[in-house]
Amino acid sequence: MSIAVIAEIEPVPYNEEPVQEALLAAVDRVRSEDAGCERYDLHWDDKNGRFVMVERWADQAALDTHAAGAAFVALTTALEGRLAAPITLRILQPIGR
Repeated sequence: MSIAVIAEIEPVPYNEEPVQEALLAAVDRVRSEDAGCERYDLHWDDKNGRFVMVERWADQAALDTHAAGAAFVALTTALEGRLAAPITLRILQPIGR
């Protein structure tokens, strides 16, 4: 069964634009390069001033491969010094049918 991930990314004030650019570049790369990616969509949470990435992966192996992959490594490098806090991840397992 697919695994859902919610990632919250809080930029340092006045770094919203470069963080958004890095995240959008990652969206394109992940969608085209990472096998098992079923969803990788970027959103903005205006109330809390942070980006939210909504992800879905075919299985744990696909998620693990993504976390070690070139696109994610490039993203973490691009975000260095631009985040107010570490990225918050919620990994969700499906229940029911």
